[in-house]
Amino acid sequence: MIRVADGIPTAVVAAEQLLDRVGELRADGYDLLVDLFAYDTPEREPRFDVVYLFHRLADNARTRLKVQVGEEVAVPSITRLYPPAEWYEREVYDMYGVTFADHPDLRRILMPDDWIGHPLRRDHPLGGEVVDYGLRPPAERVAPIDFPEGTTR
Repeated sequence: MIRVADGIPTAVVAAEQLLDRVGELRADGYDLLVDLFAYDTPEREPRFDVVYLFHRLADNARTRLKVQVGEEVAVPSITRLYPPAEWYEREVYDMYGVTFADHPDLRRILMPDDWIGHPLRRDHPLGGEVVDYGLRPPAERVAPIDFPEGTTR
C-alpha cells in the first residue's frame, strides 16, 4: 500500500519484502539513504516501525519505506545496498532493541555496553539512573553575605 505523508510517497512493506523493495529503489536511482529511524507504539502489535527515507538526486524525489515489526522479528539489514545504513541500524538496535539480520557489526553505538534495556522504548523506566557528568563539587564554599537590616540585595 502506498500513501503520501508529508508530501513523500510512503509504502508499508513486510520485513521479508524489504530487501527486494530497497533493491528496486536503488535500481530506480534512489542512490542516497537520507535517514533510518524507528519509533515505538507499545499499545499496538507489532509495536515498532522502522522507517527508511531515500532520495533520488536526479529529480530531487524522496520515497519512504516503513517496516512494522515486533520484538522477536529481525529486520533484514540493508547495509549491502547502502553501506552507511550500518550506523543507523546500530542506533535503532541500541535505542529500541530492534535487531537486523545479517548486519556486519550489530552492537551498541550510543549507550555503554553494560547498559540494561533500550532507552527510547516507551516501557523503559524513567529516571533513577545515577549519571556522572564528570563535574566536581567546588573546592571551597563561600560564606553567605549578611546584609544590614533595611537594605536590599
